[in-house]
Amino acid sequence: MSDTIQKVSIIISKGSLEGVYPALIMANGARMEGIEANVFFTFFGMEAINVKHYEHLKVATVGNPGLHIPTMLGGLPGMSSFVTRQMEK
Repeated sequence: MSDTIQKVSIIISKGSLEGVYPALIMANGARMEGIEANVFFTFFGMEAINVKHYEHLKVATVGNPGLHIPTMLGGLPGMSSFVTRQMEK
């Protein structure tokens, strides 16, 4: 029962900051422990590695319980950009 993990595959299915950062942190942690890590990007996760878009990733405001913003307020135009700018500060 002492089988150690040798490989891990992590799937990134969102092109937003909270979808990309945790997966990359886990992959980096696995590599630091000597575990082979594969990162797979779904169609929506490809925004994170697209050269035109990766510097402009935004925080998702709709349905993000960590922000404590009501869904109606998070859906307003420009709210995602506003929250992203606030978090950058």
